[in-house]
Amino acid sequence: GARPHLSGMQGGRVEASQFARGCAERLRSIEARLDYSCGSRWQGQLSVCDDLPSVARLLLPLQARCGALLAGSDSGWLESLAAMSAAELETQSSELTRMVTGRLNELDRAVPPVRKPSEILGEVVFKQFKGHGTFLGTVIEFDQQTGFRLQYDDGDTEDVSWNDLRTMMMPRGTGEAMPPAPKERGERPPTTPGTPSGGGGGGGEGGSNGSGLLHPPAAAGASGGGPAGASILREAEQAQG
Repeated sequence: GARPHLSGMQGGRVEASQFARGCAERLRSIEARLDYSCGSRWQGQLSVCDDLPSVARLLLPLQARCGALLAGSDSGWLESLAAMSAAELETQSSELTRMVTGRLNELDRAVPPVRKPSEILGEVVFKQFKGHGTFLGTVIEFDQQTGFRLQYDDGDTEDVSWNDLRTMMMPRGTGEAMPPAPKERGERPPTTPGTPSGGGGGGGEGGSNGSGLLHPPAAAGASGGGPAGASILREAEQAQG
């Protein structure tokens, strides 16, 4: 009677692996809706996610990015699951599967839909220039070919892809610390106008005449394009002054 038992165990492992891969896809789609990326290492781990502990190890940093959106949610059980052995898992797998599904549903409800490019115009971002410090920029245009155009406080512009832009945006509502105050102008290395950074696509001179071009409304100016951006700018000004 050992063979049916063995195939049942194998079947359970296959089912658990399929469940974990389904969770990884849900995590991928939720993370893509955040302004602030979990990073390339996290995204690489999605492709090798094949059991409940690996789902937990992906869920924990994603939750940290969501911050206040999941205020009050207990994560002690997730931390235990992330370090759990196969033997421990076997006795609790159905309950843990239910809890992981519940937390994914909670995250899905809490994270807002991905923002349209027009809603990001006027957003204030921070970019690290190696050896030069952190600099303040504002999203001033969007073009389907070249991506988002940033204007730094010294007037220079640079085109970046959505993926790059997400690494420069402050997580909304997380309470994370502000980056260091921007350096004085003139200390930043020059950028090449109209040159996309990291996969924004081609498009000649930045696509300023392209059909997909968007500009922020005139009233937005450097306000940050909404409450999140405005508060970031206010905090940046306080940090400088």
